[in-house]
Amino acid sequence: MMKITHHVFALLVLASWLFASVLVAKLGVFHAQSTQPPLFMLTAIAAPPLVFIVLMNASHGVRNYVHRLSPVFLTSVQGLRILGGSFLFLWWFGHLPALFAWPAGWGDVLVAVLAPTVAAAIAYDSRFIHSRAFVGFHVLGLLDFAGAVGTGLIARGTFGFVASEPATSILGELPLSLIPGFAVPLWICFHLAALEQRRVMDSSNTATPA
Repeated sequence: MMKITHHVFALLVLASWLFASVLVAKLGVFHAQSTQPPLFMLTAIAAPPLVFIVLMNASHGVRNYVHRLSPVFLTSVQGLRILGGSFLFLWWFGHLPALFAWPAGWGDVLVAVLAPTVAAAIAYDSRFIHSRAFVGFHVLGLLDFAGAVGTGLIARGTFGFVASEPATSILGELPLSLIPGFAVPLWICFHLAALEQRRVMDSSNTATPA
C-alpha cells in the first residue's frame, strides 16, 4: 500500500501543471502564426513525457511509485479520450480542418472505446498485462497522438503544404488548449507508465528460476 502522501504529492504536481497550462493559455503563449510550427504547444506536449521518462530512470522513488500504480487505472483512464470526439463536432461546425479532426477525433474515440474492455481484462486476470493485446492497446494510444500531432502540423502548412481551412488555431485557446497542453501529455505519461509496468513484470518473470 502506497503512503497517502505520495498520492497527495502527485495530485499537487498535477494541479500545479494544470494551473500553469491555464495561465500559459490565457497569456496567449500557445498562439503561433499560420504556417509556423506551434513551438510552445509542441513543447507543452513533449516536455512532460520526456521529464517523466527521465524521472522514472533517475529516481527510485518515482520509479517505485509508478510500479505500484494500478494497471487497471492506467488503462481505464484512457476512456476519457472520448473527449477527443469533440474534434469531430468542431470540424462539422467548421472550426477545425478535416485533415486533423478526422484522424485525431476517430483515433481518440477508438482508444476510448477499447479502454474499458482492456481494463476489464486486466481486472479479471492480471496476467493479461503480459499479452500482446495490452501492449498493442497502449502503443495504439501513443501512435494516435503521434498521428494527431503530424496531421495538425501538416494542416497548418508547416511542412510546405498548403494550409488547410479552417486553421487549427482554435486549439491554442481555452478551454480546448487544455487538451493538447495538459490532457495529451498526461495520457502519454499514463501509457508510458503502463508499458513500464509491463517491462518490469516481464523482467521479473524472466529472472525468476523455473
